[in-house]
Amino acid sequence: MASSQEDAVRTRILNHMNKDHVYDTKLYLIHRLQYPKSLLLPSDTSTVRISDIRTTHITIAINDEIKEIPFNPPMNSLSDSRVRLVEMTREAEKAVGVDRDQVSIKPVWLPPQTSSELSVFFLLLAAMYIMFFPTTLLPGGFLRSTILKDYGNIAELMYRQTSWASWLYIVLHIGETGWFISNTLARYRAIPGIDVGVATLWALDVLLNGYPAVARWKKMVKRQKSKSGKKDH
Repeated sequence: MASSQEDAVRTRILNHMNKDHVYDTKLYLIHRLQYPKSLLLPSDTSTVRISDIRTTHITIAINDEIKEIPFNPPMNSLSDSRVRLVEMTREAEKAVGVDRDQVSIKPVWLPPQTSSELSVFFLLLAAMYIMFFPTTLLPGGFLRSTILKDYGNIAELMYRQTSWASWLYIVLHIGETGWFISNTLARYRAIPGIDVGVATLWALDVLLNGYPAVARWKKMVKRQKSKSGKKDH
């Protein structure tokens, strides 16, 4: 009876993993057996499935090869497999530097679209214009003669602040861009891959707009994730 129950649990696990979690299985091969990250790409044609699971190991069939990955420590029973496999996936994602969301999305540039995004975008453009052409705030300057013609004191105050504000803007945005390139674009370059032109647009966007551009990147990823319908355990 015990053996029959164990076989039923094993069959349920195998069916579930092979139907909904091929990503996880491929990740185990990459992390534990040094298969290339490209195995995760949707374009990869490898056939990967878990052919067996025991309390001591899982057996994975990849194309015509059979690979075993031991559980360390062994599980007490197959009922522990869900927790153990989730732990293995999280450990592998951290070690490999990928996550479930990356696999099936195609990074694209997402320009400002909503009213709030457009408002922030034009405010930053105005700020950059003032930083590069501060004399626009002085008598005879464009802004002083138009929008700020009745606000001379404000224009003078803004002019006095342009020097340090410009340096602060430049330092912050260069720092944000460096962080974005090394921590975000670099991750997505390998998996799922990102077009050079798209990556350049995002880098320039972050350089000019800072965090609002990073927020739009996250929005793009979230939108594509919802389209792909990736499943958790």
